[in-house]
Amino acid sequence: MSNLSVLNGVPSDDSRIEKGLQASQQEDGKPAQSKLIVTFFTKPPPLQEQSPLSAVSASLDEHNKPPNLLSSIWEPAFTKVLTSLLSPAPVTLDASRTLSPNVFQYSYLTSSNVSPHLLRHKTLLSSFEETNSLEIVLDRLPKPTFSHRPIRLAMFDMDSTLIEEEVIDELARSIGVTSAVSAITAQAMNGEIDFEQSLRARLALLEGVNTDIWEKLQRTITIAAGARELCQELRRRGIIMAVASGGFAPLAEWLKDQLGLDYAFANHLLTSPPTSSYPYDHLTGVLSTHHPVVTPTYKRDALIDLARTHSIPLSETLAVGDGSNDLLMLGEAGLGVAWRAKPKVQREAPQRLSGHSLTDLLFLLGPGVEH
Repeated sequence: MSNLSVLNGVPSDDSRIEKGLQASQQEDGKPAQSKLIVTFFTKPPPLQEQSPLSAVSASLDEHNKPPNLLSSIWEPAFTKVLTSLLSPAPVTLDASRTLSPNVFQYSYLTSSNVSPHLLRHKTLLSSFEETNSLEIVLDRLPKPTFSHRPIRLAMFDMDSTLIEEEVIDELARSIGVTSAVSAITAQAMNGEIDFEQSLRARLALLEGVNTDIWEKLQRTITIAAGARELCQELRRRGIIMAVASGGFAPLAEWLKDQLGLDYAFANHLLTSPPTSSYPYDHLTGVLSTHHPVVTPTYKRDALIDLARTHSIPLSETLAVGDGSNDLLMLGEAGLGVAWRAKPKVQREAPQRLSGHSLTDLLFLLGPGVEH
């Protein structure tokens, strides 16, 4: 676990301005133009026979090739939808690109400052998605001269994002309390109790789990499809990477090593030597008081703190997660994407994407970092 300090409280006005793309005026008094990138994923995207990274790399290497027939058919209809949503601000198609047989992208110039988050929830856009079996990701770029958002820091959730499993369920399964733990999880998802209350209540049921569970889980945990390839490419680009998990430090540190991440933030559980009730080293079901609890606020503040530590504007950060405890982090990042998320999270997240491979995220970042 990194000793990096995490700021408390609400981010400063400076950080919000730094992250947001606010309405601005040119010197002549006319509204400043911005670029809106719209990426279309046919859904569900079919699995590729070639490796995920090679498929994406090949596509991005040819990212200026002309749009395919399907893209050409959709473009006039979507441009009409976008023009209606952004009216009275003018909208001009700047470029069309086919990134793969299943992914294509339009870029538009506009003086509208409507946020991509708000656009995504407009009925006209969601109807276009549903009618054409698409997932659409929108991003407003920091500069209209950019072709993609420059990313220098990426923060990921762990459970059901970088790995397939929910680790707390695996701990519960090892001592036969899965149903009881799942019931509390359901309460938290329904908003009946908050994340920290839910976590402490579930952990109390895990007293007695053998500490060798971490070694066993390292042999059985499934790293999510495309996670290794995504992190390999982000590392090649010099992007700082972190995992921020409401799960547990032993697995977060292991995953950090597996994927070549730079930081790991997770919860620390207390352990006990053998007792009369549990004649082996075991978990006590209690969180360490010497480490902070990784709450939704902690995740958001860790992103802010890392960005400040490395002098990275929040507009150049990526956050990815699947749970309601990721929403604050997703909302704070320059590009926040709910990945294969629960329905509630998909509705509330800035952007969402549900594919077979995490390498799909590379289509949102372009062939390289722009400065």
